[in-house]
Amino acid sequence: MREVGAEVARPLLARVDAFDTTCGVDTVESMTAIGRCFVIAHDGRDVGAYVLQRQGNECFVLAAQGGADFDLTAFLSVVVEAHARGLSSIAFQTRRPGLIRKAKRYGYYIAGRAPEGVVMRKDLQ
Repeated sequence: MREVGAEVARPLLARVDAFDTTCGVDTVESMTAIGRCFVIAHDGRDVGAYVLQRQGNECFVLAAQGGADFDLTAFLSVVVEAHARGLSSIAFQTRRPGLIRKAKRYGYYIAGRAPEGVVMRKDLQ
């Protein structure tokens, strides 16, 4: 995993706009412009990317995308907690039922509604 500029992360996040939860308010371009962007490499190739932003005492995952052969949820459950050390929680928005179910297995819960989806949150100890 390495921190990169927005222009490097954007192509790896191309499909994120298809799962928009903000009615077009936030786009890959706008989220990568305001957040910290990271690329995930595995076996010498880039397999995913994610964008984080600190919002108060919370680490918010603005966008994330991984390849079909890479379990991004499992990877991020560990890595984002490391990024969020010292903060009270981690959160993200989604409208994907499968991701909601999977995130619950990692300690997330539905904390509220997004314009087109839900806000998932995990409280940190």
